[in-house]
Amino acid sequence: MAGRNSAPAGPWPRYLAQAVRKLPPVVCLLAFGASAAVAAPVAVASPAAANHTTASSYDPQRHDALIAAYRANRIAPPQALQQLKAWLATALGHAERQRVVSDAVAIAAADGQFAEAAALGRQGPPASLHDYALGPLALAARRTQDLALQGEAIAVWRARLPASRDAQREAELLLASSGAASAAFEEAEAAERANPGTFTALTLATLQQQALAQQLRWAVLERDERIGAARVAALDKVLAQQEIALARLDASALHADPADAEAWRSLRLRLQSDRLLALVERGRPADAIALYEALHADGSALPPYALGAAARALAQERRSIDAVPLFEAAVAGSGPALPAADPIYQGLAYAYLDTGRFEQADALLARIDGATPATLRLAPEAGLPNGEYTEANGIRAMLLLYGDRHALAQQRFALLTGEAPLNAEFAAGAGLAERLRDHPEAALARYEALAADHPHDIGARAGHVEALLDAGEFREARRRAESLEADAPDTAQVRDLARKRRAATGPRLDLDAEAASGGAAIANREWRVASRLSSGLIDDEWRVFYDQVLGRADTSDGNGNWARGGIGLAWQRGRWLAEGALQHANTGPYRTSAAGRIDYRAGDAWRLSATFDGDSKELPWKARIAGIGARETSLGVSHVVNEARRFELQWQRLDFSDGNLRNGLDFSWRERWVSTPRFQLETRLGAGTSRGRQQEAAYFSPPRDASALLTVRAQWLNWKSDDRQFFQAIEIGGGSYCQAGFGTGPLWSVRYEHRWNLGPKLSLRYGLGISSHPYDGVRERQRSVFLNLSMPLP
Repeated sequence: MAGRNSAPAGPWPRYLAQAVRKLPPVVCLLAFGASAAVAAPVAVASPAAANHTTASSYDPQRHDALIAAYRANRIAPPQALQQLKAWLATALGHAERQRVVSDAVAIAAADGQFAEAAALGRQGPPASLHDYALGPLALAARRTQDLALQGEAIAVWRARLPASRDAQREAELLLASSGAASAAFEEAEAAERANPGTFTALTLATLQQQALAQQLRWAVLERDERIGAARVAALDKVLAQQEIALARLDASALHADPADAEAWRSLRLRLQSDRLLALVERGRPADAIALYEALHADGSALPPYALGAAARALAQERRSIDAVPLFEAAVAGSGPALPAADPIYQGLAYAYLDTGRFEQADALLARIDGATPATLRLAPEAGLPNGEYTEANGIRAMLLLYGDRHALAQQRFALLTGEAPLNAEFAAGAGLAERLRDHPEAALARYEALAADHPHDIGARAGHVEALLDAGEFREARRRAESLEADAPDTAQVRDLARKRRAATGPRLDLDAEAASGGAAIANREWRVASRLSSGLIDDEWRVFYDQVLGRADTSDGNGNWARGGIGLAWQRGRWLAEGALQHANTGPYRTSAAGRIDYRAGDAWRLSATFDGDSKELPWKARIAGIGARETSLGVSHVVNEARRFELQWQRLDFSDGNLRNGLDFSWRERWVSTPRFQLETRLGAGTSRGRQQEAAYFSPPRDASALLTVRAQWLNWKSDDRQFFQAIEIGGGSYCQAGFGTGPLWSVRYEHRWNLGPKLSLRYGLGISSHPYDGVRERQRSVFLNLSMPLP
């Protein structure tokens, strides 16, 4: 996170040298934690001298002699400190103890023993120390991050010497360390203007970086609490101030002491890292990536929060494969102190899923779970719940959803929403689970309740729009999406939602093509291409479409070509979908015809449909070649349990122009038995029967027949990159077919396919198959290939 870093270790403050010249000779080299720049190298006294000094009892003359030896470099700081501590262990008067502790603090700080100096200062206490020891004590407390001791020392120091620039400087550094970096920088700038030289350029630049880092945190909080353009005004201000700070830093660094070059480089890197984070938070991932790549090219070692920000930017640009190593480096650099619910962990887990590294995602979650107990281990009261445990469970539930383990995810969200009913993320997760389980009405109900409780939550509002699109409520989806885009156009969720909505409501092309050979009862060879070009939504309800079917077949009765085009209008609102078209074909008695369709979703469980086609595509090729046509009517009902279980019943009638009438009834049951991120296994059991009026016809039309077929489908995920996926699948089916007058014979089929998902609503499937079917007691084997394309158009 921006601003976590402490001020860089630069040169020792100049006030130490100034203070030395003002002090009595006996203590001048002890003042204010004098650095190597102030005190010359010290010669180490002989062990005998050191032991003799330590053994001496205290008196002021011996104290003066010790300090004189220290000043003359005849005794090293550790030996001087050892003697002073030995005297502290004896009985001393108040004034004597005050002097000994003050000198001990000054010597320890000057020697870089900051922990020792701080410990001695606490014994003092600070109010009892001499003035010259307060600066070194404040420095030691700052270096050991003891804010309480630092504040106490500075308070005493400023009370005694209110005009001291050094005390002013330490006070500003304390403000910065204790969460008031902005105030510290403002006061430091004012002090520098009033008294030039109070602060070095490096110290001012450091305070400015810390102030901007704090302002960045505030701006992010402000953004999350507001809506509209004002929500990012503070972020824009921080970005502008960062540019100014960088220019100021570069100008100052040009004239800086070469000894400070590394400190200036370190400071510039922290400021650039903060800017990288600010760009991501502002919704400018492309700019953040450009900045990261420039820093990476320079060989800069970024802090963990900057690596995490760069990884987030790459993930938002759908470059998760590049984001993974950065997330991993951010986690490693953060160490074990990284909270389980930190966005870096979440980002890494999602990046693993988006690149198909499911085992690594599971291992990461297991590690988080192991480090996140249900109750706090070191709480003052036993059994206090651990908030991070609940957050970790929420992450796991979301990853189960994205890993196609929807039933398990739904169970987890049911528990989480029961434990925390007002948690917006859990409620949104429960709504998403309903969506993915093919329950649009339940999903809408979840999001409606969530909108009432959390009307400004960006994630919940985006999920609500997607649920409305699923349910066919396009007008309300558009209204809410436009409101969301006006309120938070900079967020990754809103940008992603806009892309999905364009794909769902814009123009599109659907194409189905197939070719087969070997089925002499139907055709020796045949091919067919059916396509539909649809406009985008008009007035949120209407689409204009153009359908075309092209086909050709070679049969024992001759060859045939068929071409039909049709223009139509579709209307969709909520649960209803209706469409009608006027069609014209090149041949047949029903060359000019009409077609229509009505679908109704009667809740989440039941779906009803009715269709009519005045020139049926299901007409056998031999009938078409003989100049016969057919009108098709069908009714269907589906019972949807969830995405893994579905039952369908369909009645179909073909009314042939030669007087034949054929009725058929088909039932199917689809069940998914295994669903994991990499593998799915499902079955489809189908059974049907049909009856024809004519006993003799120029095409295959048995008086009665029936069939039953069980198909097993196995699907593997072979490649995944964000919303792009590649699957392989194989289907194997077997069953029996019974035809009146010819008995019963076996059916079987094998089909292999590839499926590509290449973005929202863009999919490509192709494959080949082979099947065996008896016709009039003669077994025929058919070989086929197919291709399906569905894509949104720009």
